[in-house]
Amino acid sequence: MTDVKDLFLAHLSRRRFLQGAAVASSALLWPRLRSTARALDVPPPSGFLTADEYAVVEAITARIVSNDDGTPGALECGVADYVQGLLSAFPGADANGDGRATAADLIGIAAAAGATTGDADVNGDGIVDEPDRAAAVTSIFGGPVAAGPPAFDGKPIFAGGPFSDRNPFPDPATGTASNNFPPNYFRQPIPLTRVQRLAWTVRLFGADAVPELKDNPLASSSADVNLRARYRAGVALVNTLSQAQFSANYADLATADQDAVLAKVKTQQRSFYDLLVSHTIEGILCVPEYGGNRDRIGWTLVHFDGDSQPLGYTIYDATIGDYRERPDKPNSTIDPGDPCSGFSDDMEQFLDTVLVTLAGATKFPSPFCYTGE
Repeated sequence: MTDVKDLFLAHLSRRRFLQGAAVASSALLWPRLRSTARALDVPPPSGFLTADEYAVVEAITARIVSNDDGTPGALECGVADYVQGLLSAFPGADANGDGRATAADLIGIAAAAGATTGDADVNGDGIVDEPDRAAAVTSIFGGPVAAGPPAFDGKPIFAGGPFSDRNPFPDPATGTASNNFPPNYFRQPIPLTRVQRLAWTVRLFGADAVPELKDNPLASSSADVNLRARYRAGVALVNTLSQAQFSANYADLATADQDAVLAKVKTQQRSFYDLLVSHTIEGILCVPEYGGNRDRIGWTLVHFDGDSQPLGYTIYDATIGDYRERPDKPNSTIDPGDPCSGFSDDMEQFLDTVLVTLAGATKFPSPFCYTGE
């Protein structure tokens, strides 16, 4: 039976996929791969970030948006869980468990499919033929992420919908909310297209994982590519700076010392700092199914209701043949209990000019609040 190395070398060399891969050492890798390769659709028990790396990310993001004034911050919102879910998507991509997505994973894929002697019977039908080659190529050029589902630990890449279980269906018989809640479809990952999978391969593993894109400058210079390597190197730098200045890892420092180290990170590795800031914002404001915005704390901080369907803000009432506004979230007036304050005198004058004088809006009796006619 054809050896996996020879089969894949013959079929994939024209696509340059095996350039730089450890195919020549496949015979040495095989014993380890047999014992470490996992079933392709079963995620590993832990995420990409190790426990120590996770602690650093949690501590850094907690300083970027802190809770120093008593207001919940990134720590309370679970931003580190969001980052872990993002970096750990497509667990099957690294089939051999070596922390990289390379040609060597083809052997791991064969092992996970049931091969025991290093052959390339990927689909396990007893023969090596075109479907095996196609399956292996798809696993890489689809890209290697095709070896696993687009989610980690229930955290999807793209959440489904249209409804979560946060709001009930309306009851048209009474014009009020019912007690019937839909399932949380946000927990069902949206299947990705081949192009989307290729894009996520570059985002997580870098352009080297997709040889067709290695010469595309956007695949190597964009802010959100090669995320796994950037986080691994960035966290290591943070601990190096922390050890040099305070003889301790970043997560073990007092907050003032953490701020001092973070200031150096901002100067010495600004791209990593900016990446952390972006992911902190995403983790605070995302839908909870992505891992952040724990208990919807982030939405509460910015006074955002979140997804409102299927209930909506007006409910049809069959008894009157018309829609009723929800008393807790009316459309025509301000929300009950809304303080509707905080604008400066200059801002109030500006709003009066723009909204009332120019746009013809009606000013609410409560200060600083406006509504359109």
